[in-house]
Amino acid sequence: MTRHIKYEREALLRGWDAVYDLEEFIRAYRLAPLAAREIFAKAGPRRLDLANAMDARAMAATHH
Repeated sequence: MTRHIKYEREALLRGWDAVYDLEEFIRAYRLAPLAAREIFAKAGPRRLDLANAMDARAMAATHH
């Protein structure tokens, strides 16, 4: 998986417990609620994990 440098740095500064709630995640990535809920259930709620999942999703979309 890719590593999201911005969120990794923030996690170091704020601690590893930096998390999104579902509504905040939807707003941050401008996702449809159903799509966001699926990603959040698999990768969340840690911001770094969700950022990595979104990077992987973006890379998969560009390879198709």
